Amino acid sequence: MRKGLLHGPALKKIRELTGISQQNLAGRLLITPSYLSNLESGRKQPSTTMLPKLADELGVSIETITYVVTSDAVPDPRKVVAA
Repeated sequence: MRKGLLHGPALKKIRELTGISQQNLAGRLLITPSYLSNLESGRKQPSTTMLPKLADELGVSIETITYVVTSDAVPDPRKVVAA
């Protein structure tokens, strides 16, 4: 059994709920909007240094934006719905 971490669905949902644009958040994090888009879609995962910065900018804990997935196949992050 493998363990995987998913961040994208929660990142996007929380960013949208807080009313922060992708452009604005990317600027505050000193990353490109396309990189943030890749994080939100699950095409890329944040580094261990970027993860706390994301959580801080969104005003949430790291745990809030992290799903721990334990299975033989990590699901397609586009199909995971943030709560």
